[in-house]
Amino acid sequence: MKVSFRSYCTMVGICLIGVMITGCDQKRHTRELPTPEVTVGHPVNKEVTDFLELTGTTAALESVEVRARVKGWLQSVNFVPGTKVKKGDLLFVIDPRMFQAQVDKIEARLKGAQAEENLKNVNVKRAEQLLATASISQLQYDVQFAEQGVAQAQVGISEADLESARLDLDYTQVTAPISGNVSRNLVDAGNLVGAANETLLTKIVNDESIYVYFNLSERDVLTLINMHPRKTSQNEKKSGKISAYMSLSNETGFLHEGTIDFWEPELDPKTGTLQARAVFSNENGKLMPGLFGRIRIPIQKRKALLVPEIAVGVSQAGMYVLTVNNDNIVEQRLVKTGQLDGVLRVIEEGIKEDDRVIINGIQRARPGAKVNPQKASDHQGPDSQPVK
Repeated sequence: MKVSFRSYCTMVGICLIGVMITGCDQKRHTRELPTPEVTVGHPVNKEVTDFLELTGTTAALESVEVRARVKGWLQSVNFVPGTKVKKGDLLFVIDPRMFQAQVDKIEARLKGAQAEENLKNVNVKRAEQLLATASISQLQYDVQFAEQGVAQAQVGISEADLESARLDLDYTQVTAPISGNVSRNLVDAGNLVGAANETLLTKIVNDESIYVYFNLSERDVLTLINMHPRKTSQNEKKSGKISAYMSLSNETGFLHEGTIDFWEPELDPKTGTLQARAVFSNENGKLMPGLFGRIRIPIQKRKALLVPEIAVGVSQAGMYVLTVNNDNIVEQRLVKTGQLDGVLRVIEEGIKEDDRVIINGIQRARPGAKVNPQKASDHQGPDSQPVK
């Protein structure tokens, strides 16, 4: 079917008119997107405390293994496992009858030795008188004097044996050497203890205060020495103690305050570290030996700029914050971050005090794009963290 040139031109004109009408209609219905709204605030200039953060483990202030010091049958257990005991409390009784009999035997032997000594003393005095009148020879006197010395030695031996026997008798009464929490009895009554060795009976742990041991790197040691020179006398050590703070695994803050009371006199050359110890009060009983804890040691106080932690992002280039310039254009600033102070992060480098940092609506901001900044006090979204 042939189409005339006039018809062809008419069809093309109709199509062009349709396209123009459609384009105008689409342009009429297109709206410009509104400028994203973000919340901005200036960095906080405040005093912060620099600190070392380390990891350590807790240990008891005192820990004693209670052992049987004499051989015998365990007669009784006189404590409740897991309770607190005081120094000197009776814990175990080992059958004392054999040891009491030994004491009585040696006491009798001592009395006989003392009587023999008294007789020899009288003989020596008589021999001295007879020797003065030449009634006996010098040899006879020397024999009497030597026998007196033997009798005195026998008394001394018996006294020492009696002291040893009394100690063994005392050891049948096993008492608490320190105050603290007592473990369970590891041997029941009726068993023979102290036969092959000093049988372990129980253990006592004093946790009124808690030690925390941790290792300092060489750099940390030098930092501490610069800030807190090592003291040479006991009085200087007591007056110049270094504060330390501890946080347990289920705690968000460093709630426990203590002091560093000891560190080794030299670094371990194999690891390049030095072991130190801090002591913490345990009046509330929340601490116990064997726990893992994070330790903070304050170093110095200084002024620093801080922004909310939520305002800090991470990219392949490093940590950054988004700021808004005078033309309301978003800029990305690479920053060097420091420690966390509550919900604020210390910014060491990269921003100034008068910069406007985006603290809310970060997901709507793009570097190079224009935004509508609102002050933190004027606009607070659900995810905002106002700058103080």
